[in-house]
Amino acid sequence: MKRFFATILFLVTLLPTAGTHAAWWEFGRESNEPSITDLRFNSMDAARLDDTMILGTDDLQGGAIIVRGRVQVGRGEIGLVEISLDEGKTWNTATLSDRGLFTWEFRPEIGRNYPFRVRATSTTGVSTGPEEHEFHLMVTSDDGSSAAREAFSKLLEAYRNEDRAGFMRHVSDSFEGDFSALDDALMNDFRWLDSISIQANITRVVSNSGLFELYFTYNRQVRSSRNGQFLRDSAASVVGFRRGSGGMKLIRMSAPLIFGVSDTGYIATSVTGQAIGQNVLVVDPYTGGATTQSQGTTAGAASSTSGTQSLISGESYNFDTDSVANEGPGPAIQGDLKPEAAAMGFIFLRNGVGFQPIACPISTTASAPAGGYMAMPYLMNAQAGNCYALEILPGPKYAIIEIVSYNPGLGNLTFRYKYQPGGGRNF
Repeated sequence: MKRFFATILFLVTLLPTAGTHAAWWEFGRESNEPSITDLRFNSMDAARLDDTMILGTDDLQGGAIIVRGRVQVGRGEIGLVEISLDEGKTWNTATLSDRGLFTWEFRPEIGRNYPFRVRATSTTGVSTGPEEHEFHLMVTSDDGSSAAREAFSKLLEAYRNEDRAGFMRHVSDSFEGDFSALDDALMNDFRWLDSISIQANITRVVSNSGLFELYFTYNRQVRSSRNGQFLRDSAASVVGFRRGSGGMKLIRMSAPLIFGVSDTGYIATSVTGQAIGQNVLVVDPYTGGATTQSQGTTAGAASSTSGTQSLISGESYNFDTDSVANEGPGPAIQGDLKPEAAAMGFIFLRNGVGFQPIACPISTTASAPAGGYMAMPYLMNAQAGNCYALEILPGPKYAIIEIVSYNPGLGNLTFRYKYQPGGGRNF
């Protein structure tokens, strides 16, 4: 009998969980309460917000912001979606279509602070609280690429001056690595290194859905305070910035790290492909031992890439090149996976990419399965909270992904990933 009930419980856990979402506004909701499962401002995803969304003029579409979202409810249907820009004094009715999709468009004044609110009401008369989905919205005239370059320059200056507090003021609270580990690593960097000299040359700036990634090369020289030895390294790397209430702030860093080299494993969110095999600076935070070692193959350096990626309908992501391509409708060709807006929703896989479901979260997964991959053109039962292992041919190479949020109707997808560029199954 115990075995019977255990089997039933196991089968229940395998059932699709269509009502499960990873968004920050979901938890603790009753089945008859409306649930806003997706909210975007042009290409900007509100799920990443703390309390402020700042767009640039380059994020506007013909000078306008188109608010798109989806709302669901377990009992009844959605009858009304309203949006306020003045703390709820007046409300504007959004256009509501099938499956709870809604849109609303307005032309913002540059530099004006809008106290944004959205509420949904079901046909049973139950509404989301007017203050439940509120934050500040502003469009700045600052050029995003220039602001990201300036923020990078300020980080370099603070690091060269060993100004730990000044450096951390330019790091986002939503830093994708370990925020505390970065703070501690800076302390150890400044403890074990001095005479820090870094010359960085930005080669390009890529903007994608509010994220500004700076690709750069650097020449670095430091002196070990432990033995007085000078060490030099040169490589390519990437840092990412996002606008916030305090300006442009650091959101992610790739290995080889230019800052916080005392703790690469907890700080770097990915590895720059160009740098694999290059000799880069490594510092032991406990002994102060400083040396140069081969990136991606030594202890303390990340051997696999990892990070968080957001795509909109028609965009594909290539793990090997860490790049996003706008392919338009149809199966993925340039990238390894690609979401597409459709009634049922599809996350297409490139021909040669196999998949299989795995246990979540991927943060505790150390390796991909050796076999059992399905050769399907799209992920099956793809929804927020699901995890998959991918076998990518030729190679093969392996990746594991965890779907953070997915809106099939709009084709918007955010996922975490780990990828092994060396071809192994361990991460």
